[in-house]
Amino acid sequence: KLQFLYFIAFTPFFFLHKKMMSVVFAAFAMAAPLVTVETFTESYCPCSGTFHSEYLNHIVPAVGSISVLNRSWDGRNDNGTVKCFHGHHECEANTLQACAQHLSGDNYITWLNYTVCINGPCKHVGCEHQYSVGDSDSLKREEGCATAVGLNWDDLNSCFKSDLGKQLLIKDADYDKKVHEEYGLEGLPIVKVNGKMFSKFWDCDSFESSYHSNLIKAICDAYTGDDKPAACSA
Repeated sequence: KLQFLYFIAFTPFFFLHKKMMSVVFAAFAMAAPLVTVETFTESYCPCSGTFHSEYLNHIVPAVGSISVLNRSWDGRNDNGTVKCFHGHHECEANTLQACAQHLSGDNYITWLNYTVCINGPCKHVGCEHQYSVGDSDSLKREEGCATAVGLNWDDLNSCFKSDLGKQLLIKDADYDKKVHEEYGLEGLPIVKVNGKMFSKFWDCDSFESSYHSNLIKAICDAYTGDDKPAACSA
């Protein structure tokens, strides 16, 4: 009789515990790492400017739930001084945006919105304010965009003008060198999906909408989870 009472008392707990564990195991079974998309870019490269706008407006809505975007700035580390393809002002623009990435942490949407904001409206090739980004004589637009996307301008400006910004750019230049040595350079931006080359040159001058669908497909194919968004079935 005592054994029967124990069975009656603990049976609900056993089944409840079993159900909870099933939910936990199911969650772990369904969980999958986000796909990492990497882009290597330059602030004053017209196709890079357009790429950021296109990514925010087309790729993020489709597969943003299963992917993250990382970005490195193109440059050459010359004994601790980074040299940029389009000159010193481009290095300043790269530094500002590298600082925005640093302050955004894991939230790439914040720095991506910041880039699109400071670049201004984009045409087929390049964006309206792209070539004046980071001009230290006038940073009103950069400050306004920081506030708009939720970045602290004092922190961002401090990073931009300090050794931290310089070190962020050097880190990118060193990483960028490895990518160039491995894949060569045909143009920018370079795009990789989970470490595999997707495109060596995004040619915005001859851009076709198929690039969107091809990149979305590459991200969907790389994702191993069961919870793929509707865009993966389109």
